[in-house]
Amino acid sequence: MKIQLLLFLMVLSVPLLAQSGIRADKLQEDFDFLIQELRRKHQGLYQYEDKETVDKQIDSLRASIDAPMSRLAFYKLVLQTIGLTNEGHTSADLPKLARFRLGLSKSFLPLTLKHCDGNYVVTQHFGEEVEGLAKGAKLLAVNGRSMEEILPNLYPYIPTDGFNETSRREWMGSVTFASLYRLVYGKEKRFEVEILESGQTKSRTISLPAIRYTSFKTKNAKLPRKSIEHRRFVFRVIEDSIAYMSVPSFGRDGFDYPSFYRSSFRSMDSLGISHLILDLQANGGGTEGNENLLFSYLTDQRVQKYREVSMLPGPYEGNKTDEDFIFDKWQSKEGRAVRGEFTLYSDYLSDLGYEKPAVADIFHGKLYVLISGATFSGGAEMSSLVKMTERGLFIGEETGGAYEGNVSGYSEEVRLPHSRILVDIPTVHFQINVRPAVRGRGVMPDKVVARYWEDYSMNRNAKLEAALALIRQGGMMD
Repeated sequence: MKIQLLLFLMVLSVPLLAQSGIRADKLQEDFDFLIQELRRKHQGLYQYEDKETVDKQIDSLRASIDAPMSRLAFYKLVLQTIGLTNEGHTSADLPKLARFRLGLSKSFLPLTLKHCDGNYVVTQHFGEEVEGLAKGAKLLAVNGRSMEEILPNLYPYIPTDGFNETSRREWMGSVTFASLYRLVYGKEKRFEVEILESGQTKSRTISLPAIRYTSFKTKNAKLPRKSIEHRRFVFRVIEDSIAYMSVPSFGRDGFDYPSFYRSSFRSMDSLGISHLILDLQANGGGTEGNENLLFSYLTDQRVQKYREVSMLPGPYEGNKTDEDFIFDKWQSKEGRAVRGEFTLYSDYLSDLGYEKPAVADIFHGKLYVLISGATFSGGAEMSSLVKMTERGLFIGEETGGAYEGNVSGYSEEVRLPHSRILVDIPTVHFQINVRPAVRGRGVMPDKVVARYWEDYSMNRNAKLEAALALIRQGGMMD
């Protein structure tokens, strides 16, 4: 099993139909088992808040199990519990059969959304044709509930790194809003949706029949698709001295990262590029080593990226004979397991077989990094490397991943014995070699640029435009 910096994907599956409750004592056993496994495997449980504070929250959640509960109600409590880890890589899911059964139930809002500076706008419609519904319409209310009322009831079910809010807003997009709305507000057959269309001042209400969860498929999409540049691997020269590079992932299967980096940076050298805009605003991470390889093209420094990479004894004992554990020289140390010293540095490329860049290919010009709440895990670690070395200027929004690292990598799935709910627990603590004054926050932008409603409607990359404006005005780094 290869070390992964996993892009957090919360599989918010469909809940069960009306069912008899599970006995309170059985659910208490499930809850106690979950806490036991989190304490045994997850190093983040007491990372951002002291043990007494977290344990009080645990006790309060356990005390709420005082009567039989449906699996759905208990699932909601499990999501709140894993949120105490302050770690966005931790996730929970209902049993497969339960997901399948309710996936066929027509009870979901047929829209996907995207966050735009405090608003959520429609990105796609998967239901019946509705005249006048356009991509980019702002969602104001659902079935008489305003978004200001709805969102605070949904956000607690999305775990985040530390005390981050930008990632929570990003992850509320796509199909997550429809899933969480169903989870919190129950089954509704029809949705009266209030929207405000771009360029209009007066809202209108449209009626949308509910759809099955299984209907959220590309073939059912009713609105035209947008081609969004920062979601693709792109290298292009904007003008004589300025280049743009988009790296939307460090985990794209089959993508040739070495060739992409090599050809891009050699082009910059031959063309005399002195300003590089690196777009990471969609980069949610991937396989460890891909971000280090990119960083090696931006500096000839060998940087200690991690203060330590560690694991608790339980997960280590179960994996210490794995060939990747042996390759990375994991060993027991003072009641924990730690990874080999050589893996802590920015030139660590795992066992991917990559070669370090030629000295002539390293870019020494000015760097502008575009970030957002979707910049997570390995994407956030790349941002941390640039931040800790003061290599570039950040434009956009706080990264979704914490500046000081995360708990991710190898994960272990546990099944709660009575509810059969599955919980995925990450086990490797990647501690970036920094000590920020304010813990539990992402890399902060030097220049704040949010995504506005108009930007999405016009398919405009406002962060890129801001970077270009800085460069053309002489730049903040001059």
